[in-house]
Amino acid sequence: MILKRQKNKSNRSLKVIEVIKKSISQILLKNDLPLNPNFRFPLSVVSVDLSSDLRIAYVYISTHETIDDEEIIKRLESCKKYISAEMNLLVDLKFMPKLIFRNDEQILNYKKINELLNSKKVQEDLKK
Repeated sequence: MILKRQKNKSNRSLKVIEVIKKSISQILLKNDLPLNPNFRFPLSVVSVDLSSDLRIAYVYISTHETIDDEEIIKRLESCKKYISAEMNLLVDLKFMPKLIFRNDEQILNYKKINELLNSKKVQEDLKK
């Protein structure tokens, strides 16, 4: 049996994650991205994951927009340079990580769990 080594995050990487999350949240909250049709609702940064060398930041986004998730990611990818430049003004790091935007899938999992808990079978089991 092969055991995988657990990746424990250092204090530095945890601090960098929080700083990046805060700065991207501020930028997205202003909602002044260089997009032709701007977002009606501000986007929320749910979490940020960093690679071990702090060069790549995976930013997980959620929104209340009715637009398709892929369209939101495409729009964010189109203004990635603007977000990086604004982030560079807010954060002082030696190397600014490359941003990769992803949709947050946890909300879908919560909805599925909620549907399962509200199903007839579970409700009948709870009454027993």
